[in-house]
Amino acid sequence: MQQEFILSAGKGDFFFGFHDLVAWNAGGDKLLALQSPDITVPPDPRVSCGVGYFDAAQQFHQLGSTYAYNYPQGARQQWIGETDTFIVNDRVGDKWGARIYDAGEDKCVSVLPVPAHVITDEGIAFGIDYARLFRLGGYGYTGLPDKQAHVHAPVDSGITKYNVYTGEESLLLSIATVANYRMNPSLGRHHYITHLLLNPSQNRLAFLHRYKLKDGGETTRLMTIGTDGSDLKCLATGFLSHFDWKDDAHIAIWGRTGSGIEKLRGSLLYKMMPAGLISNGKKVLKKLLYHGEKGAKAVATFNWLLLADVNDAVPALLAKDIITEDGHPMFCPVDRDWMICDTYPNQQGIRTLFLFQYSTQQKTTLGTYRMIDTKPDMKVAGALLKGVEEEVLKAFSPEQMAFTRSGLHCDLHPRWKRDGSLVAFDSIHEGSRLIYGYDVSSIIHANKNVLV
Repeated sequence: MQQEFILSAGKGDFFFGFHDLVAWNAGGDKLLALQSPDITVPPDPRVSCGVGYFDAAQQFHQLGSTYAYNYPQGARQQWIGETDTFIVNDRVGDKWGARIYDAGEDKCVSVLPVPAHVITDEGIAFGIDYARLFRLGGYGYTGLPDKQAHVHAPVDSGITKYNVYTGEESLLLSIATVANYRMNPSLGRHHYITHLLLNPSQNRLAFLHRYKLKDGGETTRLMTIGTDGSDLKCLATGFLSHFDWKDDAHIAIWGRTGSGIEKLRGSLLYKMMPAGLISNGKKVLKKLLYHGEKGAKAVATFNWLLLADVNDAVPALLAKDIITEDGHPMFCPVDRDWMICDTYPNQQGIRTLFLFQYSTQQKTTLGTYRMIDTKPDMKVAGALLKGVEEEVLKAFSPEQMAFTRSGLHCDLHPRWKRDGSLVAFDSIHEGSRLIYGYDVSSIIHANKNVLV
């Protein structure tokens, strides 16, 4: 079997982050990366993370630093169209903002008052409330308070829209508008928006709307909206996880909709019951509905779903009985018949990297990578969780929360090179957190349907 190779040469720990961004520039000779100060603890608001890129000779060019990062999603560093400029989130004064760097001049050329989660080729950036995300246990940034913590569905927090060339700024969509769309907002608490993702044509945004429930759980809604703020839709509600656009009109997502738990939560009885009684009732119902061996493979009601971009989409199955557990998918930018994905660690701590071709329903395993046994330094880590909502901290042990927020928890998060020849992924299997590459061109080109 062909082996992976290191892309982040040099001393230290390097990472990129999530599976939904292309890390290479248009020319394919520069790879964005972050250099971690200490992977054994969650991000420290007093300690910055290095920002830069690896060139074709695998030399790291550090252009700056950032305080706005987390290990699962990085600092949302991404190239702007076909230019050699890239945007990176950072703390700007007492707010989360962003900086733009020019890789040709190796310097910062602009400072923005708002952060960017995704950006179009034309330089229209869409951001979310990272202080709220951190407080509610999402992928936020450490160090700034959630100014709307007392409001369950704020009218002045949500998805921001910012033109990096003209400075035009607006609130594309408020959390309050989302919480009032096709539901009663009072049924949930602590509403928030996360996981923005542009469709291939960059005229629609997909995102997850999440909110806490009085039984202690959390519900997710997969939603979309036009980049002009029009045509808001709710595709599905339930346990919904990682996703990507299959094409401009369909989204592939891991999850479960219409379960017994969801039906209970939607019932009149649920709405009238006290919180304590609901919590106990949910535990009993779960035992009746879901039994047997633990793990994603044992829960038959979970699948990779293919949802049309319409309200209340009827789910089709993406890879029935082929991909049977959650992971981090990304469809190839130049041939969306191909998907790269990974798995969560199994009982031996091993993650698997694989390719999937939709037209043939074939899965090709590329490699397996074991997590290391090092645990977070709890003497330091505990203080770095300050500001997380009390009920979130009750749902997880401090050790578990510290581990998942540290650099020791390293999902592969595979992502494509723009031409479809190579994938990159983060891994810790050799003891350091590094960025690896895997040449998939021979596998892709062996199929006659390939477009690259």
